[in-house]
Amino acid sequence: MSQKLILTIVTPEKLLVSEEVDQVNVPGSEGDMGILYDHTPILTNLRSGQLSYEKEGETIALVVSGGYLEVTDNRVTILAETGEFLHEIDRERAERAHADAEAELGKTDITEEDFIETQKKLFRAIARLENSKNN
Repeated sequence: MSQKLILTIVTPEKLLVSEEVDQVNVPGSEGDMGILYDHTPILTNLRSGQLSYEKEGETIALVVSGGYLEVTDNRVTILAETGEFLHEIDRERAERAHADAEAELGKTDITEEDFIETQKKLFRAIARLENSKNN
C-alpha cells in the first residue's frame, strides 16, 4: 500500500492542487507544522505564509493567505483565501499592496472593520514579498 497523502488546495477562484504527495508543510495559526502519512486528524486555521509539499523528492511551494486545514484519513484539504505558486508572484504588485496597506493603517479615521481587513492585506503582502525573494 502506498504511503501517500492526498492533497487538495482550493481557493474561492480555483482548484490549485489535487494530487498524491509525501509531505505537506503549512503555516498554521499557532506555528508551522508538517503533515506526514498517518497524521492524527486535525482542523485548524492557517495564517498567511509559505505552504509547501513534497512529491517524489521535489518540493513545490506556494504562498497562501489565511484559510483552513483539515487532515483526516491521509487526506489533507486546504481551503485558502488566496494561493499563488512562488513563480507566479508579481513582486511589484506585492510591494504596492504593502505600501497601500501601511498607508491605510496609518490613517486615524479607519474603522475597526477596515483595520482588520487592511491588516489581512498587509500580512498577505508581507508573505508574498518574503517568499518571492529568490524569484
